[in-house]
Amino acid sequence: MLDTKTKIAIAGVGTVGKGLIDLLLKFKNKASKIEISAIASRKKQEFKGAIFKNTVFFNDAKELLKFHNYDILVELIGGEKGVSKDIVFNALREKKNVVTANKALVSKFWNQLHLLMEKNNCSLKYEAAVAGGIPIIKVIDEFLLSNKITKIYGILNGTSNYILSNMLLYKKEFKNILIDAQKLGYAETDPKFDIDGTDTAHKLSILSSLAFGFYSNILKIDNEGIENVDLQDLEIADSLGYKIKLLGLTELKNKNIKNFVYPCLLSKDSFIAKIDGVYNGIVVESNFCKKSCFVGEGAGAHPTATSVLSDIISLSTKRKDDFKKKSKFHYEETSLQSRFGSYYLRFTTYDKPGVISGIANQFKTFNISMKSMLQKETKVGNSNDATIVITTHNCLEKNMMQALKEINRLNFIRKKTVYFRIENFR
Repeated sequence: MLDTKTKIAIAGVGTVGKGLIDLLLKFKNKASKIEISAIASRKKQEFKGAIFKNTVFFNDAKELLKFHNYDILVELIGGEKGVSKDIVFNALREKKNVVTANKALVSKFWNQLHLLMEKNNCSLKYEAAVAGGIPIIKVIDEFLLSNKITKIYGILNGTSNYILSNMLLYKKEFKNILIDAQKLGYAETDPKFDIDGTDTAHKLSILSSLAFGFYSNILKIDNEGIENVDLQDLEIADSLGYKIKLLGLTELKNKNIKNFVYPCLLSKDSFIAKIDGVYNGIVVESNFCKKSCFVGEGAGAHPTATSVLSDIISLSTKRKDDFKKKSKFHYEETSLQSRFGSYYLRFTTYDKPGVISGIANQFKTFNISMKSMLQKETKVGNSNDATIVITTHNCLEKNMMQALKEINRLNFIRKKTVYFRIENFR
């Protein structure tokens, strides 16, 4: 640490902001060289303690556009537009360092932020933007700097993981577990970004961009959420030796980058499948370290605030190395249509002869091979229906989508076919 104090301006005192202040108050010795010069909070709050004796308080973060007495801006408001964007860009233009937990902002403006930092010789750190209590940014940017990273995958959203884990544990449908998660504070009043995969996609964009030195535009990430995951599929998958998880995956192969977000089946024996509740789990594959696995709380006041404070301390010791990784190669981002892998399929059909052969004929047409099949009768109203569950060997996503399109048109199909991808991580 330097002898002089590092002055920070905190914008936003919500869950993470309160957690940061709490850490600064409790661990005075480790943060003794940090001074809070300003706090901007829309909600009127009481701040007690000697740490605030030189602090200026604002009820509007826009005031920070005219305030200059700080070394590091700590942006904890969130969102890719409005005042959060304005104050971050303004700080970098003024050659101030920035620490943020704002994954939407970092993901969307990756290139612009990079250029501003280079031009003004300052830094933006964002450890808290991805996986809360897991120091995954430092792992990629520092620990694995000497390695060539080939793949990163895992659970990047604690809310969705909590919902899927507890649907199976308590045998409840999606909407019921979502209500429970909201009551416990694990899900927002509007949980759209958590359950539709957007939050995971933002984080994946950051990890992919950092790992491969190539801007991974979130708009090019194939993204599916968990809104339509049925308890029935969780139970069937469980009986087959799988867990259903919302997976974020980025992979570099032959100068092509794959960026996918979707719920998929994972073997119960795999590391990621064992991560339940609000926890995140991430696997990084590289040439020398091979497979590095990490688990921790993905959200919450203290885990995320710990990441924020880590970045503040890093900058206060003059470490300014984030965003510096550039690739000399040009990569192409591939779509899901090019995926080559296996599938879980659940068909709801009339229980009559010719159903299996009809499905098999379409499989044959599109070069899809069946691996296993499970059939059981179900009663729906006055009709006798059948539930048929099929897993496949590896095939092209394009072929599978075409096959399902044709199968769903067959006269014995009662409901649109449910499908999940199967990922076989070793």
